[in-house]
Amino acid sequence: MAITRFVAFAAALLTAVVGAAMQSPSGGRTLAVHDFATSAEGWRVSTDTGTADPDYHAAGGDPGGYVAYVDEAVGETWYFRAPQILLERLRSAEHGMLSYSLKQSMDGPGFLDDDVVIQGPAGRLSYRTGRTPGTAWAQFSVPLTASAGWRWNWNRAATPDQMRSVFANATSLEIRGEFHTGPDEGGLDNVVLRAGG
Repeated sequence: MAITRFVAFAAALLTAVVGAAMQSPSGGRTLAVHDFATSAEGWRVSTDTGTADPDYHAAGGDPGGYVAYVDEAVGETWYFRAPQILLERLRSAEHGMLSYSLKQSMDGPGFLDDDVVIQGPAGRLSYRTGRTPGTAWAQFSVPLTASAGWRWNWNRAATPDQMRSVFANATSLEIRGEFHTGPDEGGLDNVVLRAGG
């Protein structure tokens, strides 16, 4: 009887551990998923000259549908802008993870700029991945913790309190779509926001 109980306990423990590990790569629950299966799902684009709707493609994503935009080529870096529902869930994402897939219409190192920008009344947070996507889909994972290298109001290292204050009332979250000068095109897919483990 004791052996049977031990085997049952060990099996239950293993199931719990495996389940927790499979919950998400960051160990926390999934807060939002945007896979663009049927639409742009409320995403917009902060363009060189204002705000616009992205182009929606039902196929060719990573996999399935995705959103894209062609650069206006008048000087500013353009970004994909998240919908309100993702901003609201940022409140629960401290120490979590933001992951997404990007591709570009050309290869090459590109120019340096902020890759993810989160803003609110409390200030501006920015993060640089140090990578440039190419013509094939590339996956990016951004830790949502100050120690990962987030910047506060452009030039200072962000503190946990500053991260928390912006997440609590974020007004925009933007993912960089432009990496090259000229009329390039960028695509976005598989945006996932996860809570901290």
